[in-house]
Amino acid sequence: MNKIIFKTALVTLGALVAAAVAVFSLWILISPQTMASYCEKTGNYSFAVTCADLRYKYTKDVKDLARCAQDGIASGKDALIVKYCEMLIGHESFDDLCKSVDESIPSTEYGKYATDYKAYVCGNLAAAQYRGGNLDKALKTAESGKSFVKLVIEIIENGTAEEADKALAALGDTDENLKKLLEEFKNEGK
Repeated sequence: MNKIIFKTALVTLGALVAAAVAVFSLWILISPQTMASYCEKTGNYSFAVTCADLRYKYTKDVKDLARCAQDGIASGKDALIVKYCEMLIGHESFDDLCKSVDESIPSTEYGKYATDYKAYVCGNLAAAQYRGGNLDKALKTAESGKSFVKLVIEIIENGTAEEADKALAALGDTDENLKKLLEEFKNEGK
């Protein structure tokens, strides 16, 4: 008698778990944007990227791709940042998106390292590319977005004098404060 009750309980529990998985899967497939919103609210940006990516695959809308990039940045995972920010920068509507976002969001929303949306995306991408070992690509990205601040900080925190030299050459005459920081870093002999 106890074996029958135990088996029935296990079968019932298994059915409940299967039903929960099915509902969860359907929720993601039918409405990935709501699941992405839920994940963003709970701070699970890595999974939010997955849901936002599914939404982008459905719509091919640059705003959905921008959401993927922003969730990737918020996740702090370099692989996600590089993947989605590179896709976003390469999108044909990226410049229009930047204008639209800059008109609707105050520049203070980008944090202390960027003054506009393009600088925000390019700065985060450049830092992630650098952390991934690709300084030359990072310098090109930073130059394209006129966003060297995050990259320079990464070089100062984790780089070498040779990397600082490359960054100085790429900076040209753009930002005297960043050049000064890199020169001080080089003189410390790191």
